[in-house]
Amino acid sequence: MTLPDGTERSAAPLAAAPETRLPRCPVCRARDMRKSERAARHHAAWRECGHCGLLADAAALASGRLPTLIDARLAGERFSLAPDDPFFVESYSARTLALSRGLVASPVNDEQRAALSNPYTECPAIADIHPLAASPAVPVSLVVICRPGDLSNLRDQLGPVASVLDDLCIVIDEPPTAGTIPPADWPETIRILQRPLAGDFAAQRNAGQEMARHDWVLQLDADETVGEETLAALGHVAALADAGGCLSVGLARRNRVDGVLSDLFPDIQYRLNRRVVRYAGKVHERPALAGGWRDSFIAPNLVIEHHLSRAHVERRSERYEALQPGKGRLFERDALLTPYAD
Repeated sequence: MTLPDGTERSAAPLAAAPETRLPRCPVCRARDMRKSERAARHHAAWRECGHCGLLADAAALASGRLPTLIDARLAGERFSLAPDDPFFVESYSARTLALSRGLVASPVNDEQRAALSNPYTECPAIADIHPLAASPAVPVSLVVICRPGDLSNLRDQLGPVASVLDDLCIVIDEPPTAGTIPPADWPETIRILQRPLAGDFAAQRNAGQEMARHDWVLQLDADETVGEETLAALGHVAALADAGGCLSVGLARRNRVDGVLSDLFPDIQYRLNRRVVRYAGKVHERPALAGGWRDSFIAPNLVIEHHLSRAHVERRSERYEALQPGKGRLFERDALLTPYAD
């Protein structure tokens, strides 16, 4: 899996390709359960999720019984693993596991808390469990980058968002002109910045980061939306990131091509970031994190809905490749055009 700094999470450099016969990860839903040195240290038959770091026995994965077992371990007030459990998480990956069920896993001691910033230790997670909705929350700003022609559609999209978030920023790809204000019937919380894209998506997002008023910022494109559950959880996840010293959170993106869910899922996008974070890369831009991927984690409960047409998919990669040769990720085109399957 490609991470916010452009590298791969620990499994990838030493791993073979994911085993397509295995089901998706029961935590993050990625089709990325693979052999790795980390998994082999537990048992030769174990596999690692290259997205969220879950370790699991291949036979248990194939049987489909892991989701029920994971739910059982999270059902009480204290999470801990039994010696014969066919899966393993430490504090860093336990945080993502709990979030996948709308929960918070709070490490119980200094050793467990230290593991949050030192991912993939051999120390099994022990954590107190409580609902995410009952945890602290911080305010979050929303930034949407768009073209002038997108404004008419954004009005309906941002109405429900404005009832939850109190700082909405739109960065429009056009030269600045005097006196530009949002239309009269738009929510008062929306502010607009006119700025030419000039083929540099990172610069456009960074302008939005600077424009935001809150310490945490969610970045979307005009063809992306978030639902009520994600909106309600954003502030809680941002506070959890603050508590763990993280700067960036990856959201699962559902790509819908002409309304059909694509097999390219969860398509993690690191779009919830502290305002001080800056993006890098003219296309497929990512947060530039001093500590690399260790400054981030995945929140599977936060979902971006991405609405695409087949015609757009077929021409998008070529356009991005022209903007930054070698970075167009042409391989994604086929995955986007393949319907989702478990």
